Amino acid sequence: MSEQARKSLSISFRVDSGVIEHNNRKIVAKNVDRARICDNIIYCQQDIKQKYAELFGQALSEYNAKQTQKSRRIPDYYEHVLKSTKGKPFYEVVVQFGDVESCGLGSGNWEIAAKMLDEYMRNFEERNPNLKVFNAVLHLDESTPHLHIDFVPISRKSERGLSVKVSMKGALREQGFTSANRFQNEWAAWAEREQKVMTEILRKFDLNRDVKNVHREHLSVDEYKKVAAQVAEIKKVNAHINELKKKSLTTLTADDFEQLNNQNDFLRTEIQKREKQISELTGKANAKFVPLEIFSEEKLQFVAAELEKAGVPFVEENNSVYIPDYAQKTALTIADSFRPPKSDGVREKIRLDIDRLVYSSANFEDLLRKLQGRGYELKRRKYLTVKSPNAERFVRLKTLGEDYTPKKLEQRIADREKFPNAVREKLNTASEIERKFHATILNLTVEISHFKLLPKKDNSQKIYTFQNDANINYLAEQLRTIRDFKLCSREQIYAKAEELKADKTAL
Repeated sequence: MSEQARKSLSISFRVDSGVIEHNNRKIVAKNVDRARICDNIIYCQQDIKQKYAELFGQALSEYNAKQTQKSRRIPDYYEHVLKSTKGKPFYEVVVQFGDVESCGLGSGNWEIAAKMLDEYMRNFEERNPNLKVFNAVLHLDESTPHLHIDFVPISRKSERGLSVKVSMKGALREQGFTSANRFQNEWAAWAEREQKVMTEILRKFDLNRDVKNVHREHLSVDEYKKVAAQVAEIKKVNAHINELKKKSLTTLTADDFEQLNNQNDFLRTEIQKREKQISELTGKANAKFVPLEIFSEEKLQFVAAELEKAGVPFVEENNSVYIPDYAQKTALTIADSFRPPKSDGVREKIRLDIDRLVYSSANFEDLLRKLQGRGYELKRRKYLTVKSPNAERFVRLKTLGEDYTPKKLEQRIADREKFPNAVREKLNTASEIERKFHATILNLTVEISHFKLLPKKDNSQKIYTFQNDANINYLAEQLRTIRDFKLCSREQIYAKAEELKADKTAL
């Protein structure tokens, strides 16, 4: 294997039927090495009915209590979902890095692949709070390491039925994933985010992603097959008519004459029409992707959004969008129509809201949930975008500045208690008069982080933090003055103020 191949691994994130007995090795297939079954890593093995009781027990009791007709009550929610045609009782995804060639047993990447899958799994539920895992196993007893994750998707925003119910679409929507069009639904948006997480894990292990057939996923294969089938059927009928023409007129039936007289021209026209469609679709399928360079993040985001609306397939990389050659004119027209926003007020509001939520969030995903709770809309695709209430456009977090990238926000959240803890530490050793100032500062941090008080920056050019709060810094200055002059009471403060006032008058 070449050095480049060793540094690049493909990723696989696919939906599977979910055979729990196979995953837990109650059924052992031929491709499983029984001697290595003990190497498998079990993250969770919970009976699904027990999981349903845990997730929906209370909601089911509340629902049944409201039903006046016995026939409308649901005795067993798991069985109810199992018999339903609208959904599944659980879902499974299979996750894998590399393939048998790059990560097979004995390869240099086997252990690395297992470590990367382990890291992916340990943060899965934190990223996906609405996907409740009841069974998860990392298989290390087959040809390549791979992960089976079985989960129950829950939705809490149901207008009918149980207050908490099974719904994959509802679960993903509550996590911020939306359906952009028929090619990009909630599933696709979520899968794209999870693949991005896998790519970030690859980079952490100093590996690159080996992307295969990156442009093909945007094309409508079903549409192509449908038209091709129509052409084949029409050609079959046309061939039959051509055979009729070879026969003697005395042997033709009335039906044969009707086909010859009425359908031949129609069929020829239909064949030409369908073949034109085939030609156009073939052209799209074989199109070359060409780059359109755009160096403004704001403009790049606008062009990507408009291309998506227009149904134009594209791949975004760094400062370029790669588009099929047949769509160049459309892309250029979209790019020319971009107009920068007149004011940065919306962006500044988003920054300030995020700055304040940093201090009350447990992690990055929690911050996003809190943003949604304040009326923000989110889109999770290649780049995370947010739209504040009443705003016209979505804004990418990365365009707000380096301090608003997911990685940086995670770090800011991890450090959120440093300032309040430092104030509390000083509070423990402070004099009586100093304690009042420290207590006031702590109260301000709580009021600001819970959106009860609008903060004011001390330095408008920097991001908002408690260290960059005008009111907090004013109190801190007063504290420094008290310490510098060793003042221990209110009377001493007043006396010192009069003394300084007299000195200033004398000057």
